[in-house]
Amino acid sequence: MKKNTGMMINDYKELTHRIGRIWTAAALLLIISVPLLFCLIYGVLPDWDAFLHGAVAIIPMYWAIGLIEVFNYSPMVGSGGTYLAFVTGNLLNMKVPAAQVSLRKAGVNPASDEGEVLSTIAVAVSTIVTNLVLVAGLLLVIPITQFIKNDLMLSSVFDLTTGYVIPALFGALGVVFISKSWKIALVPTLLMIIAFLLIPALYQSSGIFIPVMSVVAVVIARVMFKKDMI
Repeated sequence: MKKNTGMMINDYKELTHRIGRIWTAAALLLIISVPLLFCLIYGVLPDWDAFLHGAVAIIPMYWAIGLIEVFNYSPMVGSGGTYLAFVTGNLLNMKVPAAQVSLRKAGVNPASDEGEVLSTIAVAVSTIVTNLVLVAGLLLVIPITQFIKNDLMLSSVFDLTTGYVIPALFGALGVVFISKSWKIALVPTLLMIIAFLLIPALYQSSGIFIPVMSVVAVVIARVMFKKDMI
């Protein structure tokens, strides 16, 4: 029985990786096809000098972020969840919290076979709900936008509050995750706040600090663990 179960688990993992690679490649082709079709339909080509200058400026940062996100988030969402999450996006504010909450509520270890399946289901459900909300938003955005624009008071309130949506979202998520291990999160959080206050321009490339602060958090956790502080 155990042998059969082990074979089923191995087959599941192998199938997950095979399908994940296929759909990831398909998603990349679809993403590339949009600008490619514009070029073919309208008979235009990009300015390669401008393209290379822009690529040199942003690709190293995004490659670093993309690489560290795989190592950071894959253990949290499992292999199946990783393929699905990286294709659909919104890892930090949707997929990872959904997987973590489902694992915690079920009392399942993320590294277990049950955790692998449960986190994948959580990411899939989160993706479906997100898409439904987006469709509803698209259907409602035009009449609501016109209604808001016609009301001067609502328009001014809407313009004022729009800039606080993202900070409020990440602030709420930050409270949840920081409260779990506040001793470990305290130093990296303070370092980032001080850095942004002293050099505001760093905010434009804040993503590059994700791997740096991850290393800092690991070092702090190791030191605290040795001293029986956590």
